[in-house]
Amino acid sequence: MRPADKSPESSSEFNIIQLRDILRDELIAILDTIRGSKALVLDGDLSGALSIIVDFGVLKDHGVEKIFLLEEGPLDTGATKGVLYLSLPHIRKMKIIAEQVRTSSLSGGAPKEYSLQLVPRRTLLCERVLEEEGVLGDITIGEYRMDFIPLESDLLSLELPSTFKELYLDGDFSCIQHVARAVMRLQGLYGFFPRIVGKGDFAQVLADSLARMRLELVSGGAGGPSSSVLAMSTVFDSVVIIDRAVDMVTPLLTQLTYEGLISEVYGISNGSVTLGGVAALTPSAAGAATAASAPGVSGSGTSSGGDLQSPGKRRRVMLNDSDAIYREVRSMNFAGVGALLSKISRQLQDNYESRHRAKTVQEIRSFVGKLGGLQAEHQSLKSHVSLAESIMRRTQSDDFNAILDIEQSLVGGSDLTKEQLAFVEKMLALADPNASVPGVGGELKEQPPALMPNSIHKVLRVLCLYSLWRGPNFKQKTYDAWYEDIVAAFGHHQTITLDNLDRVGLLSRPSSTTPAESSGPRELRDSGLLNSVAPSTKPRSPVHANSIGFLRKALNLIVSDVRESNPDDISYVYSGYAPISIRLLQCLIRDPAVYPANPSSRYAALLRPLGDNSRARPALADGQATGGVKGGWAGWEDVLNELPGEPIDVLQSPNDGDSDVTAADAMARRRGEKAPATLVVFLGGCTFTEIAALRLLSQQHGHRYIAATTQIINGNSFLDSFVQKERL
Repeated sequence: MRPADKSPESSSEFNIIQLRDILRDELIAILDTIRGSKALVLDGDLSGALSIIVDFGVLKDHGVEKIFLLEEGPLDTGATKGVLYLSLPHIRKMKIIAEQVRTSSLSGGAPKEYSLQLVPRRTLLCERVLEEEGVLGDITIGEYRMDFIPLESDLLSLELPSTFKELYLDGDFSCIQHVARAVMRLQGLYGFFPRIVGKGDFAQVLADSLARMRLELVSGGAGGPSSSVLAMSTVFDSVVIIDRAVDMVTPLLTQLTYEGLISEVYGISNGSVTLGGVAALTPSAAGAATAASAPGVSGSGTSSGGDLQSPGKRRRVMLNDSDAIYREVRSMNFAGVGALLSKISRQLQDNYESRHRAKTVQEIRSFVGKLGGLQAEHQSLKSHVSLAESIMRRTQSDDFNAILDIEQSLVGGSDLTKEQLAFVEKMLALADPNASVPGVGGELKEQPPALMPNSIHKVLRVLCLYSLWRGPNFKQKTYDAWYEDIVAAFGHHQTITLDNLDRVGLLSRPSSTTPAESSGPRELRDSGLLNSVAPSTKPRSPVHANSIGFLRKALNLIVSDVRESNPDDISYVYSGYAPISIRLLQCLIRDPAVYPANPSSRYAALLRPLGDNSRARPALADGQATGGVKGGWAGWEDVLNELPGEPIDVLQSPNDGDSDVTAADAMARRRGEKAPATLVVFLGGCTFTEIAALRLLSQQHGHRYIAATTQIINGNSFLDSFVQKERL
């Protein structure tokens, strides 16, 4: 086995995985409130996340005999007396629960003890629904605070579906409350963050919620606040909040890291992927298969050189840093994955061959001691070879490369060529309304095809990218033609989908003019919330006609000489394009990547606010960037003006409610600013490529950047909540 790479994680004094133990203990406490045997009824949207927190063996030890998914229809729990529901606080699900409780009561069987735990918080609306259904008195109601779930040692997720749509289309910002409570739990464990910075309208709402919650925590309670609540964090120097509306481009692009492509081709759910219909490899086939997964090698390496066992049953493969091979390849650009897997295969084969060199009893005992680890690594290698081969078939297809060319043309500032426009027309002509989509609607039931079917998600990703990047150059004639083609190909009910995308600014009608009218829920503005300003996915006071074109230069989004192997810039995750969200973080940490190589060049003038040529960017960090937020947004006003939403920069004081900051307070803040980690909160979801980019920054800066998100998304899942599923 290879030695583990050194990283900031290995030397840090805190372990974010402890949150999993806290969540498990709280769930066990809830189970123990119901005496005797019990049945557990799980909301399908929670089952995957719950499996990360606790396994069935623990549930069984605490009296759970049966597990059901929450579905319409009667619930037959047999002789089990206790029934525990775990559900998201949705009206439809409350009605299902009420119907099951009512049906059981009318059946005349033995009375049961019902308990409902709402996740992540109890709501009055749900109680009102149960009361109207006549079952409120039959159910004990509580809440299970399933806050941030540690998927990795540097990745936390609430696993909440459709948060971006809820915020910007439905006007439902209850998820803000969920995120705020989750962040407050972190501040309760590690101390409060010295600084809160961010960008976006709902990022501002979250920052305000955090300030209010902390004030309530400090001022409330009979015993007064604890010292840990008042303490300045020595773990986190700040929290950076990125509203997804600030960067809607990144989720729509095809992810090019290994982990990102698994998400694109298979769909990753709750940190795992299910392999179905995949042939298992014998040890003699491993070398040939890994070599075949290298870029530029066509065909399957197992068809001629290796022995294949018959396809086995579908099996779930966990994708986290407990898998040493996955930990090494997950954030790599896929162009280098094949060579690395081939190298690992040869090393594994050499380790197996070492048994022939064992002569003494001590040497034999040493090999036997390593055998378990070798077998586990071999099993992991088989899984990743299968995944890499499937991905390779997709990436070598003409269809995949045509879409990649379109994406690269758009982010590079070019219009589509006649050939590229013809490909878009071809996708619409060969549309498949019933196509399965990775990451949407559950898991793939069989091996993914080499060519991705022309689903509405696939088509809309290209059209939304075109709308976002072309901006004012998007012609009405082109929009009308695509509108008609989508309706003809996928049905008239998709007019609702197109209207949804227009309202949130993803696929805007060229005739749309006023940002506040073309995006953002009117209900929030009309109700007087958010200071009477509707949250918008478009900049309110842009100076440039095409904001994203200005940002391309100002943030150095396109890197022509990107190094895909052994990368030195985050743009490697898209083979030359840097996500806006992470570039904004680099502005805060004063990373050299967002500064011009030649300060005297004409390009440097773009990096100063218009009308203030004397004002330059903040000074670069001395020498190599050391990580952490070095300051606020001062000096980046021209960039912020071209992005949606409000900028945030709040310095938290240990002396809440007191305007006088003592020398001890100032010293505590300085210690906090040198903390070894930064929490980066993505409000509305983040992609695996953004997580990979944060990991590269962690390695470069010797500083931990921990991603905390409402959910992990790809382009398909990002758009899915806007797609009308049923015909009218």
